[in-house]
Amino acid sequence: MLHPLITRLSSQILDGKPLSEEQGNLLADLESGHTTELLFAANAITRAMGHRPFTCSITNAKSGTCSQDCRFCAQSGHYDTDSPTHALLPLEELIDRGLAMHQAGAACYSLVTSGLMLSIDEIDRIAACIDALKSRTSLQLSASLGLLNPDYARRLTRAGLTRYHHNLETARSHFPSICTTHSYDEDIATIRLAKEHGLRICSGGILGLGESWAQRVELAATLAELDVDTVPLNFLSPIAGTPLQDSPLLSVHDALKSVALFRFMLPKASITIAGGRERVLGDYQSWLPLAGANGMMIGNYLTTKGRDLDADLKMLEQGAWI
Repeated sequence: MLHPLITRLSSQILDGKPLSEEQGNLLADLESGHTTELLFAANAITRAMGHRPFTCSITNAKSGTCSQDCRFCAQSGHYDTDSPTHALLPLEELIDRGLAMHQAGAACYSLVTSGLMLSIDEIDRIAACIDALKSRTSLQLSASLGLLNPDYARRLTRAGLTRYHHNLETARSHFPSICTTHSYDEDIATIRLAKEHGLRICSGGILGLGESWAQRVELAATLAELDVDTVPLNFLSPIAGTPLQDSPLLSVHDALKSVALFRFMLPKASITIAGGRERVLGDYQSWLPLAGANGMMIGNYLTTKGRDLDADLKMLEQGAWI
């Protein structure tokens, strides 16, 4: 028997009525003995909503020397880390990386750049890459390029971009503790601008930044209000040289429970698990679909190596994500 609260709120979701932030907090406050029940219910919601497994991949198209002071980030110019630093990659290399991930089985390919906002020349190079890959692959094409303006959004959509990725990282109430060089409202404005130009929205955050359970629910509620299409969830993997280098890793229990909470709060969105899953979950990665996730990033991340690509694809082939 499921806990009565889990049963009631699951039924509410399946009846098409989203949860309130207050209801999300009630789930977050359940004792740990009920977490397995929460996971099973989250998986049932995923299946009922018709979500299918998918994979995505990214390339670190421009790296390091970022002007922002995000306390978790190896690419911030404010901290001394071993993160690679390079300008925007040449067009042919960007295209070749996309072709390689297409051949490896990725469904989505995202170009990711460091910095608050690109120059017009950089935007045009990204647009040229998107145009080339659109004509040569079946990839869903995504980009994570910092803040947008209307002209940039138009150029990218004309080139064939279908999805824009822009993480909120954490709850509004916790954001000033994580970043001071731009505002939460600027991030919200970029998401809304991308939506206005017909782009699907990929936006999530990093769990384990010192936020409370209530702040995890707050982030999920904000993403639900913005009606995002895909929610990438990362688990903090502390990086030497950053202010959060000594942060403890999330426990397996807290990581899986968090994924389940996001599924309850965002039943219609795809939930992708990205950075930190190998380090935080280890052998429990196959539990992620049980917790409500239906997507996985394959290949490497921005500044850290991902799990062995063949191991990820084998896990998918064995049905762990169906």
